[in-house]
Amino acid sequence: MDEKLFLLGLYIEERAPFKAVNWTKREVLESLFEANKQRANKLIDIALREIEQTKKKGYRIVYFGDSEYPEELKLIPYPPPFIYIAGELRSPVRLAVVGTRKPSPYGKEVTKFFTEELASWGISIVSGFARGVDTIAHRATLERGGHTVAVLGSGLDVIYPPENHSLSEAILSSGGAIVSEFPLGTKPKRENFPRRNRIISGLSVGILVTEAGEKSGTLHTVRWAQEQGKDVFAVPGNIFSENSKGTHFLIKEGAIPVTHPAEILYYLGLDKREYSLSKDIILQSNNRDESNLSDLEKRVLECLSTYPIHLDSLYEMTKIPIPELLTTLSELEIKGLIKPLPGKFFQKI
Repeated sequence: MDEKLFLLGLYIEERAPFKAVNWTKREVLESLFEANKQRANKLIDIALREIEQTKKKGYRIVYFGDSEYPEELKLIPYPPPFIYIAGELRSPVRLAVVGTRKPSPYGKEVTKFFTEELASWGISIVSGFARGVDTIAHRATLERGGHTVAVLGSGLDVIYPPENHSLSEAILSSGGAIVSEFPLGTKPKRENFPRRNRIISGLSVGILVTEAGEKSGTLHTVRWAQEQGKDVFAVPGNIFSENSKGTHFLIKEGAIPVTHPAEILYYLGLDKREYSLSKDIILQSNNRDESNLSDLEKRVLECLSTYPIHLDSLYEMTKIPIPELLTTLSELEIKGLIKPLPGKFFQKI
């Protein structure tokens, strides 16, 4: 039996992705097969038809155990066993930008400003493709020639909202990506969106809330981010605005208040400069001392840059055994020369 095809067929027929998050465990898989032995061949046929349809549409289905499966999603609670992908998830540094579906003029301006600046620094912008802040974030990224990832609450072939059909085409033609955990043909049901929010935060190193009301669905994404240990940033707004109650609540609960994109870069370790609120300028930090390094540390450091590099890529470049490589990276981190990022990425600081 082809386990992957069997699971995919069951996944499609059950139409319950959240129920399927533990299906990749060996004991669960064996139990599922025993319970569905009589219809195993039927399920495999369903999977083969789905794969054929996705290929025709230019999509692909990525299984949890596949090399293309995003490393970041493997680390979150409830990772989806399958991800449908159109386009490329190439950028290793992604930040989620989310907010209300009905932004005020202030919210629109803030979202555009932050997104354009972050995209110009090479940050991939992840959002949920919904009306309002999500759509503004995707479009602003494209306007700056940046990379953006849209996470749908429907199948890849069911574009919602429908007026964003041209946006989906623009994302793919620009080299971005559209992803979903839902099988083809899945409609945008209300219960799908809180589930997809864990993928928005899961793919990202942090999450920025530009404007959100007191009962905004954005807060669901924030809760997932907090559970995943991701940084949460929030832009303060007008204290009299209903649209700012959610962001102000998040700040009171521990979200990092930001008034300039440079602050986010600094907090995430993507820029070795410190943002000064009092002077409204960027100050260069002290240069790091790289003179007292071992030959091994120098060798590893030479392979690193301010652009994040995955552990596997470092191994391919250095051929240093993984245990020894990790020890060297730890020493460089202690000396303040590098910074580890989620998903086994490292960068020079």
